[in-house]
Amino acid sequence: MRRIVNTAYISKIEGTPTGVWCTQFSVEEIMKLDIDALYAIAMEDTGRTIPPEKSPKAQRNFVEFLCDEYDIRHTVSNSIDWMINKITEATGSIKPMLSISSEYIKPPRECIIKLIERNIERGHSNHDHNKVIAFELINGGWSDKDISFVFKSIYNEPAGNWGWYTNDPNKAGSKITALRAKGINRYSCDKLQELRVCLGNKCSCR
Repeated sequence: MRRIVNTAYISKIEGTPTGVWCTQFSVEEIMKLDIDALYAIAMEDTGRTIPPEKSPKAQRNFVEFLCDEYDIRHTVSNSIDWMINKITEATGSIKPMLSISSEYIKPPRECIIKLIERNIERGHSNHDHNKVIAFELINGGWSDKDISFVFKSIYNEPAGNWGWYTNDPNKAGSKITALRAKGINRYSCDKLQELRVCLGNKCSCR
């Protein structure tokens, strides 16, 4: 900000207050009031402050705009973190990272934790469930080692060529590496309901 809110503007020539205060205005006020009305409000030391409203949609729109500016191909399924990494790669301003940054980490939802527990108990998981689990844990900031351990716990057998884990506990399976590189968001509640993983309004992930 150029000025601190609720402080007086000082004349650069005379060094005295001009009678106008640095005043915050809402979007509604700016859209509805004319310049004279805005000045009239700014002439009073109201002392009011307007708390900022963070909009995830506005944030995403801005990041997508930057992707378009740098000719970065993206889809609605790409996470904000993935797009920011691509932007930093394109600009060369920051060393790109492949992991999810702490700002965008989303703890695994209860219905997914229960899905993992059920599949461990039955010793099996289908392809769709594997993708659900993988996206959930990747977006939760889990390491390759921890994700590999989850899938190894489900199948409890040598890794083979399925790609969900390897026989090396510190190395991710090929499918996990590929999914992580795509930077895709975890599944929505609607998609989880479609896959019969989420119980809708009865599920705490809502």
